[in-house]
Amino acid sequence: MGYAVTWWDDRAKSSTWYKLAIRLFPSITVRWSDHSYLERLSQLNPTSISHVLVVKGEGLSRQVVSEMRKTLTSASFGLYLWDGVANVKGVSNILQAFDSVATFDPVDAKTFGWTFRPLFGRHISAVKKTPEPVTFDWCFIGTVHSDRHLVIHRLRQRYGQQVQSFVFAYFPSPLMLFVRRLTDWTLWFAPKGTLATQAMSAAEVAQVVKCSKAVLDVEHPGQCGLTMRTIETLLAEKKLMTTNQYISESTLFDPSRVVVINRNKPEIPVNFLDTYYEPIAQSLRNYYSCAGWVSELLALQDKARNSKVNSGPRDQQVVNEKII
Repeated sequence: MGYAVTWWDDRAKSSTWYKLAIRLFPSITVRWSDHSYLERLSQLNPTSISHVLVVKGEGLSRQVVSEMRKTLTSASFGLYLWDGVANVKGVSNILQAFDSVATFDPVDAKTFGWTFRPLFGRHISAVKKTPEPVTFDWCFIGTVHSDRHLVIHRLRQRYGQQVQSFVFAYFPSPLMLFVRRLTDWTLWFAPKGTLATQAMSAAEVAQVVKCSKAVLDVEHPGQCGLTMRTIETLLAEKKLMTTNQYISESTLFDPSRVVVINRNKPEIPVNFLDTYYEPIAQSLRNYYSCAGWVSELLALQDKARNSKVNSGPRDQQVVNEKII
């Protein structure tokens, strides 16, 4: 899009222990990170930054975002949440630093007065006229959290060998798999080769999806927004089986493309996997592209910054109070 981009991870470290510490002890963990962020901030040319877009900001403290604001005086600031606010510890501490806040979660958007903006899908072309031979009726490739594997187990129990599935249940580390096995009994019954601690490559994921009629999506109980898996599945013109009822309010929804299943008693409607798929219009493909996503967010924060020159930050303070 023509921007020169400086990228920082919003978490100072990527280790499993650090990620656990952020979730369990956020007020303590962010202090470990402050020195790293402030050092990087001091190396930037303040006048060269026109936009600061923070995505989730899970590892950022109030001190860091305040210093960013003081240093990068010519930039507009926007925060985007791709997770439910209940799952983003410490977000109330940094809200006041931003000109605009947007979220992928429609319920959070209504509750806090934020802008609702769905996520995007990576560049995916529609299926070819001569598609890959179908090997699986449905597939699931993703990180295991909450009751995801329980839903998968219930589907296996319900259909047995009548329906062919491919499952790649990912855990960030052997430690995480060990801990999950202590609390999720369904993991003990998982077929061999379906649990993994090494991620699958993007090319391998794409190949499995090509060979599947549908993709299974099980959203976290603490969020209502559509995952990237949802968007990319539909852009690839593959059918979607999801537990997320809010898909019915999306512009991507069509009964020929999507079925909402009950996570406690999942059922696949007869003929759903084999019936016609209504193609997605090019205008929707543009909207759900990465370029469409970032263009809207940058324009939103610019507009919000300009309007705040006269109105002040009171609206954001109200949102902050609601979350607290």
